[in-house]
Amino acid sequence: MRVSPGDRPRERDADPPRNRYAILALIVVAQTVANIGPLGIPAIASLIRQDLGLTLTQAGSFLSAYYIGPVAMSLFAGMLADRWGTAKTLVLGQALIAVGLVAASAAGSYATLITLMVVAGVGYGTLNPASTTAAMSWFPPRQRATVVGLKQVGLPFGGMLGAAILPAVALALGWRLAVAAAALPIMVCAVASAVVYRDPPDTAPARPTPGERGPVAAVLRNRDLWLVSAATLVFAAMQTVWMAFLTLYLQGIVGLTLLAASRYLALAQGGGALGRIAFGLLSDRAFGGRRRAPLLIAGCGSALCSLALAFTGPGSQALWLAPLALVFGFVGIGWNGVQHTLMAELAGPRSAGTAVGLGLALSSLGVTLGPPLFGAFVERAGGYREPWIGLAVVMAGGLGLLGLVRERPPV
Repeated sequence: MRVSPGDRPRERDADPPRNRYAILALIVVAQTVANIGPLGIPAIASLIRQDLGLTLTQAGSFLSAYYIGPVAMSLFAGMLADRWGTAKTLVLGQALIAVGLVAASAAGSYATLITLMVVAGVGYGTLNPASTTAAMSWFPPRQRATVVGLKQVGLPFGGMLGAAILPAVALALGWRLAVAAAALPIMVCAVASAVVYRDPPDTAPARPTPGERGPVAAVLRNRDLWLVSAATLVFAAMQTVWMAFLTLYLQGIVGLTLLAASRYLALAQGGGALGRIAFGLLSDRAFGGRRRAPLLIAGCGSALCSLALAFTGPGSQALWLAPLALVFGFVGIGWNGVQHTLMAELAGPRSAGTAVGLGLALSSLGVTLGPPLFGAFVERAGGYREPWIGLAVVMAGGLGLLGLVRERPPV
C-alpha cells in the first residue's frame, strides 16, 4: 500500500475520494469472477475424474495445483504493487487466469490439466495482493478490515456461483465447455479494470529514509508476520480441504447426487461470503481494530465443524447438512480479510503489499499441500473419519502459533 509522506488517516477521512466505492465495486467484481472457474472445478471433479481416469487423490488436487501459482507469485506480486502501483498487476492477473482456464479446458491428461491450473494460479497470485493493497489504499484505517473483508467476499461468492453454475453447464455441455465459459467474465472484467481503475490521487511510492530497511528485508525479518503466515497456512489448508472434498464426501459417503452435493458446497461458499463481511465488521467495530481475536474465533469454529463432519454418515438429512455447511463456510472461509489486514498493519504502509504477498504465499502453500495430504490420508485410513479429526488437531497447532503474535494498534 502506497502513501505520500504527509498522508494522515484523519486527512483522508475528512476528504474521502468520491469514487472510492466505485473502485471497491470493481475490485469485488474482479475477485468474484476470477474465482468462479477455479473454485467451481471441485463441484465437477467427479466428471473430470471419470473422463480422465483419475484417482481420488488426483481428483482432489485441482485446487492444490491452482494455488501453486500464488505460492510462487504472491510475494513478488506484492513487491510489484508496493513499487509500481496496482493497476497493471490487477489487469495482468485476470488475463493470466482466463488464459489458463481456456487452455485447461482442452487438456487431454492429468499432467497437462494440472500444469495449466498452475498457470491460472499464477494469475491469481498476481491479482490478489494487488487488489488488497488497492482496497486498503482507498480507505482509512478504521474501515480496513471491513473493506478488505468485503473485497475478499469475491472468493467464496465466486466459488458459490461456480458450485451452483458449473455442474449444470457441465452436465448439459460437458466439463470442458463449462471451464472455458468461466474465463469469459474474467476477460471482460480485465478490460474494465484497465479502463476504470486508478491508484488514489494523493498517493505516491514511499521513499526509504537513510539506513531504513527495504520492504522485503523488513517483512522477512518480522517475527510476527511469519507467525501469522504460518498459522493461516493451517487455516487455508483446512478451508481448501473442505472445498475440494465436500462434494466427493457427500457423494461417496452420505450418498447424495452430484447436483445435491454441489448445492452444499455452494451453501458453504455463501456462508463464507457472509463471514468475510461479518468478521471484518467484528474486527473493526466490536474489537476496536484488533485482528487476532476474530481469527481465533474462526479457527476454533473451523475445528469444531471438522469434528462434526467426521461423525456425519450415510443418510444424513438436510436439516443437519445445511447448517453444517453454512457454519463452516462462515468461520472456515470468513477469516481471510482480517488476516490480510493484520499482515498489512504489522508491516506498515510502505511494506503492506509485500507483507500481504508473504501471507498469501504461505497460505497458498497450505492450500497446495492440504488436499493431496488429506486425500492420501483418506486412502491410507480407508475412510474419512480419522482424517477429519486429524484436520481439527492440526488447526489446534495453528491457533497456538496465532496466540504468540504481538498485535499492534492500526495506524
